[in-house]
Amino acid sequence: MAPSRLLALLVLLCSSGAAPPARADTTTATCILSRHDHTLPLEKGPCTFSQRQGNATVRFGRWAFDFPATEQGRRYERSASSEGIRFNREGHYTLQVLWRPAAAAIAKPKGWAHDNVFLGRWQGQSTAGRAVIDVLTVEPNRIRWGNAINGMCDSDYSVQQLPWGRNGRYPDQLVPPRAPSDLVFGVVRLTLQPGPCSKGDAVIQLAMPLDGSSALEVVTYNAKGELIGQYGTFQALPSTTP
Repeated sequence: MAPSRLLALLVLLCSSGAAPPARADTTTATCILSRHDHTLPLEKGPCTFSQRQGNATVRFGRWAFDFPATEQGRRYERSASSEGIRFNREGHYTLQVLWRPAAAAIAKPKGWAHDNVFLGRWQGQSTAGRAVIDVLTVEPNRIRWGNAINGMCDSDYSVQQLPWGRNGRYPDQLVPPRAPSDLVFGVVRLTLQPGPCSKGDAVIQLAMPLDGSSALEVVTYNAKGELIGQYGTFQALPSTTP
């Protein structure tokens, strides 16, 4: 597609009041498909995006995705930026359509993608206001939480593994306890990359009690390192496939 047509398409996608096109516009892009099941690998490669009157179609390898405008907000969520478009079907998959080649994933510790108690989908407690996390999805190279009303965080991340073992302290095991205890947590801090999400969260800390209960404790920090959210216990959700 010529640069002038691609620019026109981007303006159309990112604006809310523009009149719908009379015919479909099509462009090539890079797609990233992330299924909401940590046992399934992320897929990345060239794809074709087309749109007519708000109805989007994405063809990616063996996949063909249709996103009718009438089902937005019900069957899927859609968000646009200067980098591309993101389609999210909670519990099924997230599909990113990027106008530029996708950046390489942030390096993770050895074994992170395969031997990791934090990966999966986690149901948080429901609270009012912007404190809602709802479903937290932790994938080897992606983390998501939030909802359409309160805003979504969706990002790659770097990993800091905090000390594990007895005499631990939650929520922050970087601070030693004042007195010995039997509290045992495995704790990691995930720093959102390339930067904080729109809600202001820059770091999400996950703590797992090492007693086999599969309960996850979650806190968040802003870019200054200040604790801004402490959410209590999350419970594991069953794995699903698209």
